[in-house]
Amino acid sequence: LMLAAHAKGLGTVPQAFSTDYAKQIKNFLSIPETKRLVLGLSIGYPDLESPINKFRTDRVETEKMVSWLE
Repeated sequence: LMLAAHAKGLGTVPQAFSTDYAKQIKNFLSIPETKRLVLGLSIGYPDLESPINKFRTDRVETEKMVSWLE
């Protein structure tokens, strides 16, 4: 779902905290008690000019993190 949204120009953010409010969310959305809420997903158009969207952390080089097996 996240990749499909990205392909359409949408940004996504997985929201694991929503499981803390599973009972309230299921009640609000009329989801049966037999179903389990495992993740929420925020979807929208990103503001690419927002300073928070320009923030980048330092990354370790792939070669230092990955071992390729042949």
